[in-house]
Amino acid sequence: MKAGWWVGLAFVIGVGGLIFGLIENHPVSPSTLKIAPRRHRSRSTRPAFALSPAHPKTPTVQPAVPMPTNQKPLTILCIGDSLGEDLQYGLADLMGSNPAVHIVEAAVGSTGLANVAYYNWPLALSQELARYHPQIVVVLLGGNDAVSFDQGPQYVPFGSPLWQADYGDRVARMMAEARQAGAYVVWVGLPVMASFSVLSNTAMQALNAVYQDQARLHPGVVYVSSWTLFQNADGQFTEYLPDPAGQSLMVRDPDGVHIAPPAGNELIASLVIQQINQHFGLSLCVSGQDPWQNFHLARCPTVP
Repeated sequence: MKAGWWVGLAFVIGVGGLIFGLIENHPVSPSTLKIAPRRHRSRSTRPAFALSPAHPKTPTVQPAVPMPTNQKPLTILCIGDSLGEDLQYGLADLMGSNPAVHIVEAAVGSTGLANVAYYNWPLALSQELARYHPQIVVVLLGGNDAVSFDQGPQYVPFGSPLWQADYGDRVARMMAEARQAGAYVVWVGLPVMASFSVLSNTAMQALNAVYQDQARLHPGVVYVSSWTLFQNADGQFTEYLPDPAGQSLMVRDPDGVHIAPPAGNELIASLVIQQINQHFGLSLCVSGQDPWQNFHLARCPTVP
């Protein structure tokens, strides 16, 4: 897996200026759009191409998220690209064997919202919602979306007003779809990238701005910024961070894009659990691995 990733990375770097510049001048082949998932288990089934309704109606009244129990667990559906995979594995680590929380690992590497022909997230989300009936949907994607695309006969350059409107509509569709199914949404912003990575931080911030703006427009959707989570005291990207005991832990992969297991995965997952507790009045406890005590997540009681 690692060898295949570095081969893919070398290829992407070779065309990085074309793919990941803020404004694209030419269409990009779908095969060059994907940051490769490099180590995780993956789901091989691709939803067939189909368009979902552009703007499903969102219910005006939503029930509060009840405190989960072993008999009535909280289902959290995790979707996204390979960064979403990193997050979902961290959530699974934190929840451990907690029977009151069910983590559904549905993120798929190399996907996004820009290339629906490669992977249709609106269709996939509708299938996952119908199958699992989650109370909360956690989303982390966008690493593959800093690209231009075609909308019918219209060429849409990345970063243009037309791109912002079109991509914003795709994000809104995902949010509205989850809300229509009765699920709250936690949309996690992209983290800062290394200066040497294939992803431009200017482009990542442009994508995050879309997610944050759309979250403000959709009641029941929470935007969680992860931008400063992997920065050092000088505000720069860092591969290593000290845990509360002062031990240096690797939190980002050498590619400067992905989140390193297990500590990095658990760091961003700790942030997400903290925000879920804060915004939905829950007190989810941690039963698995958790080196990041600074998020003040309670430990689940040990059952004799």
